[in-house]
Amino acid sequence: MISELRISVLLMLLLSEASSLPYDIHWLGGPTTIEREIPSSKKAIDIYCYTGTTKSLFALWQTVKFQIRIKNDEFRQYLGSNPEDVYKEYTKDSYGWSVVNPFIKKSQKTVSINLFEPTCMAINTKERHSIDLLVQRVDLWRVILMAAGIALIFSSKSLSGNPVFFYLCGIFIGVFASFMVLMYYISKMLPKRTLTYGLLIGGWTVGVYLFQQMWENIQTLAVDHRNYVIWYTLAVSFISFLVCYRIGPPRNQRSKNIVMWTIQCVGVLMIFFSSEYQEASAAIIIASMIIKYFPESWVYRIRGYWRSRFPPARRLLTSEEYYEQGARETRRALAALREHCASPDCAQWAVMLKLNDSKRFASFVEGNSHLSDDEILDYESYAFSLDRSRKPSSHSTRNQLEISDDDDLTDSDDDSA
Repeated sequence: MISELRISVLLMLLLSEASSLPYDIHWLGGPTTIEREIPSSKKAIDIYCYTGTTKSLFALWQTVKFQIRIKNDEFRQYLGSNPEDVYKEYTKDSYGWSVVNPFIKKSQKTVSINLFEPTCMAINTKERHSIDLLVQRVDLWRVILMAAGIALIFSSKSLSGNPVFFYLCGIFIGVFASFMVLMYYISKMLPKRTLTYGLLIGGWTVGVYLFQQMWENIQTLAVDHRNYVIWYTLAVSFISFLVCYRIGPPRNQRSKNIVMWTIQCVGVLMIFFSSEYQEASAAIIIASMIIKYFPESWVYRIRGYWRSRFPPARRLLTSEEYYEQGARETRRALAALREHCASPDCAQWAVMLKLNDSKRFASFVEGNSHLSDDEILDYESYAFSLDRSRKPSSHSTRNQLEISDDDDLTDSDDDSA
């Protein structure tokens, strides 16, 4: 009785503590949609938490995302590994820290979250919105990325000497390098002292903020002046193609090896980042490299050992297949012999002196049959006699079997009598 009272008291305490929390936790384990109306009479904030999943091969290409559906961008987003961290971020924002801190991370409507760890999110907005937990069991882009990485590893040797691949890579590197050079000259125009002092005072936070702002400005310029960007890209691509054409594809074996290793490194990175299950990605990379560089001599030894231990079943030829193979091989051998006799390598006169019928040899070389009419007639009569001798034997055997059956019947009748 006392133990039951203790348990009830503990449950009441837990319920009272849960009800006194300033936030409501919504644990999501699968695809879910939650609608929210604003303004709401609730004082506690809503925190949405993804529980995470276990590591298995079924989660190799899986992707989980939080998606916020709202009409405008007037909302604040708070992420953390547990509800307490999310609530701390929310309280900091409510104290006006977001106004003071210009380096706060910009809110996004779609957030990719860790697949195997719990992730929590809260939204602060005055607009009507909905929260979606999107679970893609098989993300097509991850599959394509992993397949492309494996293909690059196994085709790296052939691609290292392929001219088309060389020109495409040269154009891509040329366009990318031109943008880097352009950014370098733009950075030379910025005031160095102000930038240096800002980095010394603010540290890496200022650098990240400046990089983020610069990237957003670049995206805005690319969208607003897309025609200039397209013409610039085409011009740089043409110049890069001319440079690659002047240099030419690599011919030295060491240069090809460097290109091959670079392609393999790119393939390894593509496989590694194609899945959040990094242990499985690393296993696929190791297996691909082992198969790629597995010695061919060992493959032949294993194949020979397997065939010696488990030899394939031999199928015997039927009589029709035997005659067809004999005729086919005879025609092939006769054609090869006729070609050799007509070639300059054959001493025709020396051969004709050793033969009894030189005219027949000349006729065979010219394309006539190697058999005479008498030989064909003798062969056909011999084959006919063989067929004729086989038929009576089978008929007599059948008669003997019938006679023996009749004898058995008569013997049984006598016994019954």
